[in-house]
Amino acid sequence: MIGGAVQPERLVEIGRLGSPHGLRGEVTLHLHFPASDLPEVGMEVTVRLPAGRETRLVVRGRRLAAKGVLVAFWGIPDRTAAETLRGGVLLVPRAALPPLDDGEFYYDDLPGLPVRLPDGTEVGRVRGVFRGATDVLEVDAQGTEVLVPVAAGFVREVGRDRVVLEPGALEDLR
Repeated sequence: MIGGAVQPERLVEIGRLGSPHGLRGEVTLHLHFPASDLPEVGMEVTVRLPAGRETRLVVRGRRLAAKGVLVAFWGIPDRTAAETLRGGVLLVPRAALPPLDDGEFYYDDLPGLPVRLPDGTEVGRVRGVFRGATDVLEVDAQGTEVLVPVAAGFVREVGRDRVVLEPGALEDLR
């Protein structure tokens, strides 16, 4: 508590919900992390739907299948209900995630981090992360938005306290 106010629980995006699977309300979960980080049965999670609305659900089942990871929620009894979750983002409490090893990070930790050149010069700050086939950092580079792919030739290091670009990466992107 700060100043008598309860701080909101910090939520971390762990994946996106895809198409329904079968008739019993299961939905495909495209994880951003290893399958070992699946939400536990009985865990309360938040689903942020594409329209921006959020709903809290409790995990009723989870399993690995040929299509990937499947998850089911209490209150989502069938395929029709599961379809309403398509495209939603699955968020879990930060405290429920496993501890990080050295050199590991969650993308949700990156916004606000300084972006530096190899010599230590700060050239901007991370504003956001777009996840895709190649993840992309949205960087505010002294008032100019620059999109930096998290790939060899552009990003040398991503850490808990900074992002280090390769020499010349910003010039290649402008």
